[in-house]
Amino acid sequence: MVATFDYKGFAKDLTKQAESVMPEDIALKHKKEFLDRIYDFTYIAGEAFSNDDSISDSDTAKVLTQMISEWTFHKYVDLLRSDIPSIYHESILQKVAYVAFEMGKESEFSKLSHEQMLTLVELQIKRAYEKACKNLFDNGQISSEAYNKALNLSNVDDYSSKLVHNVKIVKKSRSTFPYTVAALVCALLTVVLNILYADAPDLIIINHIMIVLLSVYIGVYIGAQVFGK
Repeated sequence: MVATFDYKGFAKDLTKQAESVMPEDIALKHKKEFLDRIYDFTYIAGEAFSNDDSISDSDTAKVLTQMISEWTFHKYVDLLRSDIPSIYHESILQKVAYVAFEMGKESEFSKLSHEQMLTLVELQIKRAYEKACKNLFDNGQISSEAYNKALNLSNVDDYSSKLVHNVKIVKKSRSTFPYTVAALVCALLTVVLNILYADAPDLIIINHIMIVLLSVYIGVYIGAQVFGK
């Protein structure tokens, strides 16, 4: 079962949100080409994740698509502000998107947390971006000044306190069922011990221990239900 979702509509929504937070200098000079490229990369990523057999959850597919869309946003801003000729922008963005795509899938396969995934993807994307720029420099296609400027730009740092695309990330909650069963088994076992060995001297200690453990479990369970949502 594949994680099918409306990636076309999703790409349109993310592109509209990208338009609302475009830096002024980018909107003034490159608005159409910028938004067109954001849409194209988001659409392609969404289509790929939507049809990927290894991803069965549509929410996960959306999160991974959003991640590629956001990184395309950030690195394209950097490229447009750099002195790297526009003819090389597409290939660099493709390398960035490819790394984000592969790392996103690997993170899902490895069951990494959302925070771990973002850290891994960010690290690999920065490496891919720097490598792509260095290849241009090594081949004599850009100057050392252009290379250094491209590496020193970081739009993601400028937007560190903002969400580029305001899409709610749905986190899968872990089931408390196994822990609830364990707690019930312990409670029933304690009841049985009280019935069978009512006069046992150690029963008072066991009862106190079980009361403490069950109280802790109930407190943690209620706290998770109330504050973990």
